[in-house]
Formats: sequence, C-alpha cells, structure tokens
Amino acid sequence: MDVSNKANFERINMGEKLPKYTKNQQIGNRSATILKSVMQKYCIFPDIEQSQDLGIDFIGTVINDGTPTEYNFNAQCKGTDNSEVKLNADGTVFAYPIKVSTINYWKQKKDVTFLFLVDEKNEQIYWTAPLKEIENKDLSAQDTYTFHVSKINCLDKNSMVLPEPFIFEIIRYYANFSETVIKQLDKVQDYSTDSDSRTNMLELMEVLEKNFNKVDKKYKETIDKLIEKIKFDLERSFYYCGQLDQMDEIVRIYCPNGIYNTPFGTGNSAKTIEECKEKIDALISRNDVTYKELFELSKEVSELRGNFLGFFREMVYEDMPFSNHDDIEKEFNEWLRETGKFV
Repeated sequence: MDVSNKANFERINMGEKLPKYTKNQQIGNRSATILKSVMQKYCIFPDIEQSQDLGIDFIGTVINDGTPTEYNFNAQCKGTDNSEVKLNADGTVFAYPIKVSTINYWKQKKDVTFLFLVDEKNEQIYWTAPLKEIENKDLSAQDTYTFHVSKINCLDKNSMVLPEPFIFEIIRYYANFSETVIKQLDKVQDYSTDSDSRTNMLELMEVLEKNFNKVDKKYKETIDKLIEKIKFDLERSFYYCGQLDQMDEIVRIYCPNGIYNTPFGTGNSAKTIEECKEKIDALISRNDVTYKELFELSKEVSELRGNFLGFFREMVYEDMPFSNHDDIEKEFNEWLRETGKFV
C-alpha cells in the first residue's frame, strides 16, 4: 500500500469504532497454530470455539500408535512475546498471571490443564501443569496468581512421543481429583429430608464405596509390591555378605571387624546389614506405614544392595582376576540400570 492509499484508508476508517486485533491476540493465534502443529503428532488436539473459551484453548487425547489412549488433558496456549509473559533474570523461568476465576474453572475439570508458552521465534514450546503449583495455596483473597514455567519443560519437536513427565502429570491429576469428588460429596451429604433424596444418597454412596474399594485394593497392591522389592534387595544383600564372609581373609583387609559388623553407606545413614534388617522389620510391621516412608526405605536398601554387590565384585576380581564373572557383571549392570546410574 503506497502512502496516498494508506492515507485514504485511514481517513475512511477514522470516524468508525471498530474492534481491535491486538498484538497479544495476534501472538496468541500464531502461537496456537505452532502448538497445534506439534501436538498433533502426539494427540488428537481439537481447539475450542472462541465463543466458548473460558480459559481452555484445546482439548487433547494422547494417541499411541494411532489409537486414542485414556490420557486426556486441557490446554491453554500463550506466546512468550505476550506482554504479560515475563522471563526471570537468568533466563530460565517464565512467569504468567492467570485470573483466579480461570483457575477455579480449571479445578472443576476432571482432566488436568496444561499451560503452554510458545516461543515463536525459536520454535520452542514450554509447558507446566499449573494447578500443581497452587495445591497448598489459598487464592480466595486475590484476583490473579502468577504461574511459573521452567525452560526445562520443553517439548522436543523431533520426538514422536510426549515426554514421560508430561504423561505423569496427567496420571497425577487423576489421583488428586479425589479432592474435587469430596467437595461434591460435601454438598450432597445432607440429603436426608425426603425419601427420594435418601434414595439418591444411597445410590451415590454405593458407587463411592465400590470405587473406594478398588482404589484401596490398588493402593495395598502397590504397597505390597514395594515391600517385596525391599525384601528382595535385603535378601540379595545377605547373599553377598555370605559370599564375602567366605572370602574372610581378603575381606578383612578392608573390613577388620568382618563383613557383618561393618557399616555400609555414608555419614549417619551408614548401617550394618543387621541394623538395616531391624529398621526394615520395624517399619513394614507398622499398620500406619506410608508409601513415602517405604519409598525412602526402598531407595536406602537398594543402595545398600549396590554397595554390597559392588564390594563383592571388587573382591572377586581381586581374588580371581582371570576367572569369568559374567553373572556378577550382569547383576551389577541390572542394578545400575534400575537405579539410573548406568552410563
């Protein structure tokens, strides 16, 4: 458009009041296009009608080999060039304010909502599960809350699958959705004024009881599986101790008090194998033991097993350097992979 035509165009529209297509809207639409083009590799990803947009731009269903899975999520998309998006001083974390009314809307959803920030210039897409950040916060006295999106959570455009942490946040939200169910039950638990209401309450409680029993069963199965792993690692640790005890002459060079009386570990966490067994027996015998306690114990016992196995491996090679020790190498490599230490 030349200068004269531009002047005529501006003169024609000067007296009219028209809606503005703001810069943030332009950025948002371009960012949404980029996000959709990437997410369609992993998901069924339809966008929401703009007239129905209350804080959710897309609804996603993860696909696996072309088949829809049970993993569903909601998405809100913003561009990093949006005037409200700020980057911290060291350039690692974005901050973006969201209205509390929008946050409350997200909380009502049975599927997790992700916030995506699209860097249009560098073609990078960052994400977070924002409700996780406010799980223990009371926002009732404020109008907005500023969420944070780390650059660590960046979608790999070259990958054909979503990152595991992304899928985990979907699953985690399902586990956390019980809070919303409880809030709804609070609203109906006083249904006792007439027979119809009592009948409805009975039906509701029967459904709740059925599903509670399923969750309780699955929780106990998970606990039992973790206890089995703890017992297995302890059993293997005792096996290595038995083998090392038969190599007492060379072992006592490093363990003057004998293998059974030598603490393994670091600092205050160092324990003899018998002390470790006492701790395990005391913990798993408790009726109120939590998954977190068992999880931490499992890491400790796995590390103990690795220490004994590693020491046994060194002693065997020192005692019989020219023999074949493939069985020990196999188990040691399995332990390294299991603990994420395999390079």
